[in-house]
Amino acid sequence: WSAVSPVLDEAMHELTEADRVAVLLRCFERRPFAEVGARLGLTENAARMRVDRALDKLRARLAKRGVTS
Repeated sequence: WSAVSPVLDEAMHELTEADRVAVLLRCFERRPFAEVGARLGLTENAARMRVDRALDKLRARLAKRGVTS
């Protein structure tokens, strides 16, 4: 974790603010999509799509740094 943490932090900061908040709420705080949407002013389905797209962006940024899952 100590090796991945700084890389993850860098990649997270490259996301837009809305994408970063969506990922933090859903993945780190384990909030339901309805709550993520409410916080971002989106519907539940739009929040689901936002999180999915943000995670795709995050995976791509991590892969460029050699971190894959």
